[in-house]
Amino acid sequence: MKKILFYQIRGEKRKQLKQICGALDIEILVVSPAEYGEPVGALTGFPGMRKQGKACVGAGVTGEMLVFVGMDDDALDEFLTVCKLEGVAPTSCKAILTPHNAGWSGEKLYAELVREHQAMGE
Repeated sequence: MKKILFYQIRGEKRKQLKQICGALDIEILVVSPAEYGEPVGALTGFPGMRKQGKACVGAGVTGEMLVFVGMDDDALDEFLTVCKLEGVAPTSCKAILTPHNAGWSGEKLYAELVREHQAMGE
């Protein structure tokens, strides 16, 4: 099943993305601030992972982030293309769930993405 975790996606953008996901048969998982300390994989049903009741230890997730789950390159390209065609404002922090990052909290994944963007001068 294709899924996308929504962190800090609100208002009109959330509405637009929900419509796109519905049309593309992608499940949406809206992550609440209380879940920012949880392993990303646990929120998505990644094999062998479960929620741990962990709270954030730092700033949390202070900006928008999308985490793609179970989407191959074609599905990801289709989603991003439709978003662009529909005029959805870009989200700079995006990640694909992998065995490497599945155990990371949303907070840690967000911090890593921000660090990478800063390193690339974005």
